[in-house]
Amino acid sequence: MADERLQKEIDAIRADVAKLSEDMAELTRVIRTLGVEKAGEVKDRVGEGVDGVSEELRRRVEAARERAGKATEGFEKTVEQYPMSSLLAAFGVGMIVARLLDSGGRR
Repeated sequence: MADERLQKEIDAIRADVAKLSEDMAELTRVIRTLGVEKAGEVKDRVGEGVDGVSEELRRRVEAARERAGKATEGFEKTVEQYPMSSLLAAFGVGMIVARLLDSGGRR
């Protein structure tokens, strides 16, 4: 009789261990699923952030191009209106740069 009772307890423990094993497998599956979902959410958020930054960068580059184009047009108009003054100014700047470079080599 004691053997039968002991066998029943062992069988109950085996059933509990089997149930615990199934529960752990289910818990692992749920955790994995949540991890994949969260990783997807993080990936989406990062993608949205990168898209926003890329768009802002494109907008700023385009604005810089427009400003550079306007500055170039203004410079060209000034040179067309005052060709001799522009030539003398360029010559003077060239002389100053040459002097600075020459004096730097003598030290």
